Amino acid sequence: MINEERLVQTFLDLVRVDSPSGHEEAIGHELAARLAALGLSVERDASGNVFGWLEGEQAAGDWLLLCAHMDTVGQDRGITPVIAEGVIRSDGTTILGADDKSGLAIILEVLQVLKEGRSVAAPLPHCPLEVLFTVEEETNLGRPGRIDLARLRAREGLVLDSGGPIGTFVISAPSQDKLTVTVHGRAAHAGSEPEKGINAIRVAAEAIAAMPLGRIDEETVANIGVIEGGTATNIVPERVTMKGMARSRDDAKLQRQTAAMVRALEEAAARHGATLDIETARTYHSYRVAEDAPLRRRIEAAARRLGLEPQPTASGGGSDANIFHCAGIQSIPLSTGMADVHTKREHIAIADMVACARLLLEIVRQ
Repeated sequence: MINEERLVQTFLDLVRVDSPSGHEEAIGHELAARLAALGLSVERDASGNVFGWLEGEQAAGDWLLLCAHMDTVGQDRGITPVIAEGVIRSDGTTILGADDKSGLAIILEVLQVLKEGRSVAAPLPHCPLEVLFTVEEETNLGRPGRIDLARLRAREGLVLDSGGPIGTFVISAPSQDKLTVTVHGRAAHAGSEPEKGINAIRVAAEAIAAMPLGRIDEETVANIGVIEGGTATNIVPERVTMKGMARSRDDAKLQRQTAAMVRALEEAAARHGATLDIETARTYHSYRVAEDAPLRRRIEAAARRLGLEPQPTASGGGSDANIFHCAGIQSIPLSTGMADVHTKREHIAIADMVACARLLLEIVRQ
């Protein structure tokens, strides 16, 4: 029932709509129109998130949330998708945007299949479906008020925003602490009197060198991703700003990791007489899905009926599922087959998108 050609065309159409994080208005308008054409009741909240509702056909059950995010990572625009040997990539100059436009396209395809059943008076039984396409998932996942969660009816949800073989689903994801730091040194002429200065770049560099970064253990990672400072080569730099993060599926480990990063900053600043402004914030919280959770069993049963091997996995990344869990909506991310995301090597196999769409259709028909 899944129409491969239509699914691929929908994906290509969406990829060509520019939607860097924070600039989702055009794609939001497109998606709202598509949902309305598929028979859903559609709303948008103040942030621009797109909501849709489709009553169930014959099958009993509670509302099931289907979610994907509209924004793409970075600021790439003018993405040109290329198909070769059954795989879709960009032309190599940008990301592809399979994260997460593959999720958007798959949800739309499943809704289209359900509409076709209604149009021929042979409706496919399915549970009531609630659709949410979100903004700023890549940049402001944990921002308070990003999503008007009060609009949601579902207590369970599927988030189509993960990678791996089809049948992979995320049953554990980390909390994240965000660090925003300003190092205050002292400006001086770097040629005639450097002794009077306090080099903020040196302080930042020593702090970063002393931090445990990268893969800390199987549950914990950390990174400094942005650093800015200095004005000219002949001025001792008086100010540096940097941004970083730490994540762990164990909150005690995360607390220790964040403290170690802060301590490295404080020790470097003290050695040189610099001062610091440090802000740490828990941007989202971890979750774990129990083995006997009904939604998990539902995914596993659907996968097995299609001959797929269910592959529960722990993730190192956050998603809208983290936000939903905090709101009491148990949510599980599914793999769409996206690979090498957040890079210009990003790609997705057409066969994987089709297989994911079939799995999603099988789940909603239970």
